[in-house]
Amino acid sequence: MSEIDLDLVQNPVIKAFIREQAKFPEDFKLNICEDDEMYLFALNNVKDDRDRALVRYYAIGRRILDTVKQVVDWHLGGFENVPSFLDFACGYGRFTRFLIQEIPPSQIWVSDIYANAVKFQTEYLGVNGIVSTGKPEKYLIDRKFDCILANSFFSHMPERTFTSWLQNLYDLLTPNGILMFSVHDECLRAVGVEMPANGILFSAQSESQSLDKEEYGTTYVTEKFVREIVAQVSGGKAFVHRIKKGICRFQDLYVVTNELVRDFSELKFNHHPEAYIDVAAFTNKENLYLEGWAADVNVGGRIEEVQVLVNNKIVQRCEPFYDRPDVAGYFETDVALQSGWNCYLPKNTVARQDVLTVKAINNYGWEWILETCTVESLVNQRESQSLLGSTQTKLKLIETQLAAAKIEWDQSQSKLMITETKLEEAHTKLQETQTQLISTQAQLEQTQTQLVSVQMQLEQTGNMLINVKQELEQSQSRVGAMESSKFWKLRSAWFQVRRLLGLAGE
Repeated sequence: MSEIDLDLVQNPVIKAFIREQAKFPEDFKLNICEDDEMYLFALNNVKDDRDRALVRYYAIGRRILDTVKQVVDWHLGGFENVPSFLDFACGYGRFTRFLIQEIPPSQIWVSDIYANAVKFQTEYLGVNGIVSTGKPEKYLIDRKFDCILANSFFSHMPERTFTSWLQNLYDLLTPNGILMFSVHDECLRAVGVEMPANGILFSAQSESQSLDKEEYGTTYVTEKFVREIVAQVSGGKAFVHRIKKGICRFQDLYVVTNELVRDFSELKFNHHPEAYIDVAAFTNKENLYLEGWAADVNVGGRIEEVQVLVNNKIVQRCEPFYDRPDVAGYFETDVALQSGWNCYLPKNTVARQDVLTVKAINNYGWEWILETCTVESLVNQRESQSLLGSTQTKLKLIETQLAAAKIEWDQSQSKLMITETKLEEAHTKLQETQTQLISTQAQLEQTQTQLVSVQMQLEQTGNMLINVKQELEQSQSRVGAMESSKFWKLRSAWFQVRRLLGLAGE
């Protein structure tokens, strides 16, 4: 058994990452066994880019620690209250190297079917070792543990060993102990594959290159199945709680305990944020341009900021500020819609050989490391992605934006046509109003002319009235004078005599 010769202590990328993620960076155990399948799997996924494989390997170990810590804090009040911890199906220490910075190695037991993995951990990490077996009935341990973790183990067990192994681990718990194990939920199975009625689906496929795939494949289970098995192995005594996608936002994490010191509602579990860099490129002015997305899907969660560090020194901060429909579609929630971000690093703040760390931080304090690598490496990784973005994701985003823009354009055109119609109607009404105004003005002028004529007639009539009045007054004066004259009196007496004599005629 030997270790991979990567000169990790002097590797600036790894030093930068561990300085950010390890509790005690100076004491962190960096070495990796050459047989470590988890590292080899990561290396294969990043096309033999060793720095990126290492960062991914360590980052997953840290995320698992953060998950376990939240459960331990809830049930036991912290790692300092864990007298004994069993890491079952431990592998080569991806998680354990972080755990020994929380719990003394003498209080940690690791167990795996790979004897080399157990030996590597006991010799290099200083923990206690137990070599496991493929047959649950032969796994005989003479002690119990306060905390047991079986990460990514039951997600590979066929039905015939699933129950037996869960019985074994449950029996190893102290009265106040806590068991954590992860599974593939049924929602992760391939589209179109039917879930058996008993709630467990097994296929003989796995990433392991050495284990019998009929014994160690890929398993999917329903929550009902898990709860029934827990009830069966505990005789109905155990309390069980499911944390959906609790392990790296992929596998479900189940928490089992016999004594519920605190209610499960007090377990305030939060996921890490998630983020990605889509574009990394130098501009014509040699500034470094970064573009990507960052999202948080916790209840009440949000991205506080995206930090950009050069050689472990923060040089830029930004927040998501524009919509990414593709990200919202991936997470199936509008909470992740406003997740797009970008920023520039002036050329005098960054050089190609500098170590660049980009991380997203949510409002619960959890971090997601997007990248830790040299600037040159990051730019080379994204060289096929122009500032406009040429990846499928960017294309889909642009297509979505274009579709939205077309809808907006069509709506604008429709509104424009309606506006033009209204404008024409308004113009017609304006012309009608102007015509009416001209007619009204003409009528007004005619009326004014008539009014002047009437006023003149009125003045003439008034003058005539005055003359008539004067003539009337003169006539009344003459009549009065006549009536008072002797002639008029004789005349009146004469007409009276004639009427008396019957001689009055016409």
